[in-house]
Amino acid sequence: MLEQRVARLEDDMKEVKASLKTVESRLGAIEIVLARIDGRLDGIDGRIAGLEGRIAGVDARVSGLPTTWTILTITFTTWAVGSGILIFALNFLKR
Repeated sequence: MLEQRVARLEDDMKEVKASLKTVESRLGAIEIVLARIDGRLDGIDGRIAGLEGRIAGVDARVSGLPTTWTILTITFTTWAVGSGILIFALNFLKR
């Protein structure tokens, strides 16, 4: 009876070993994929630094743009000065 139990255990161990080999081969493939991903991530650091510089440049440009209130002030001032010149010219031509 003991021999039968040992024989069954040996058969089961063959299946376990076969499963482990399959898992080991998959782990090897996963390690290769992870190495490729790691290589790609190393190149991203430089790209991110370049993007940070570009974003800083865009931020500087945007902060230099006039605000809505500045544009409105310039527009209304121009209209007021133009109206004043027009009124002065019309009064001058009446005489």
